[in-house]
This record gives sequence, C-alpha cells and structure tokens, in this order.
Amino acid sequence: MHAAVYARVSTERQERQQTIDSQLVDLRAWAESNGHNLNDSHVFRDEGYSGARLDRPGLDALRDAVRDGEVDIVAVLAPACLARRYAYQVLLLEEFRRVGCAVAFLNRAITDDPGDQLLLQIQGAVAEYERALLGERFRRGKLQKARAGQIVGTHPPYGYRYLPRQEKAAGQWIIGDAEAETVRLLYAWLVEERTTLRQILKRLNFGP
Repeated sequence: MHAAVYARVSTERQERQQTIDSQLVDLRAWAESNGHNLNDSHVFRDEGYSGARLDRPGLDALRDAVRDGEVDIVAVLAPACLARRYAYQVLLLEEFRRVGCAVAFLNRAITDDPGDQLLLQIQGAVAEYERALLGERFRRGKLQKARAGQIVGTHPPYGYRYLPRQEKAAGQWIIGDAEAETVRLLYAWLVEERTTLRQILKRLNFGP
C-alpha cells in the first residue's frame, strides 16, 4: 500500500513533548514494519501550527494527496496531532474514508472505548447526512429544471429521441415516428381493448 505520514507540533508543546523529527522516526518505522511504500513526497509536517485550526500547509497538502488518490493509508501519531478539536477529527476522518483512504493512529488505535465508538458514530452520522443532502439537492435540481420546461437527463423515454442543444435553443425530446406508432398501438390495447399486461406481452412476443 502507498502510505503517507503526518506530524505536527505547536510551538508551546514542542519543548515539553515530542518534536517533529521524533514523530517522523516512529512513523517511518511503522511504514517499514508494515511493508508500506512511503515516498518522501508523502511525508507531511506542520511545525508551529495549532491543531485547533485546519488551515495548515502540511495538512492541506496531505488532504490534496488523499483527494487525488495518491495514498491508501495515512499514519499519524495520535488523533490530537491530526486535529485538536473533536469535530475536526471527525471531518478529516470522514473526508479520508469517503475516498477509500484508511487512517492509522500509532499511539491510539480505535477500540471499544466509548469515546472511540462515539467518534465512529459521529462519522456515520456525518456520512448519512451528506448522502441525504446530496440526494435532496439532486432531486430539487431535477424538479426545478422540469418546472422550467428543461430536459432532465439525456436518455429519453421510449417513443422519443433527444435533440441536443443548438446555439440558443435548449435540448429537447422529439417524437420518434417509428416508436410512436408502437406506443399508440400499446395504448389502444391497454385503454380501448382493456387488454392485460400479460396479454400485451404475449402479443408483442408472438403476435395477435
């Protein structure tokens, strides 16, 4: 797997706890022991940046690499190195998960601890909310187009064909003469003769 590692320390913590270099030593050792490919271009660091904010150059570069599918797994020493705020941790983990990138915390694996389970539940809730939001936006977008008389999609129903947009004229569906005749015949069977769907299928397959 292609791995990326991320290390961060803020200035006030650096003298009291681990430095960037000591974090990277542990992270590189983790990648090697697990057989992951770790390129120098996928070693990201933020020195002197608070974890209470997301606008960090190293983190931005990491997110870009994950978004572009360059890595399969990201290793961080602990959740607090990724972000100090719980909501930011959830946001980043869900962002990585959405594109299929795993996250490994060397000093704190996800366990059955109530706090860890809460994190997973919030991730699930965020993902469900985003799916619902996108679905609703898509539905309302199609409804708005339909109300404005615009074509929704480019795959016309049977009996029509799609005429692409030309200059200022919007795309439209126009009746296909050959298929329209079949539609009229089916309509007559169903409405005028009150033929069942089973009988209609039989007529279409074997003739009247």
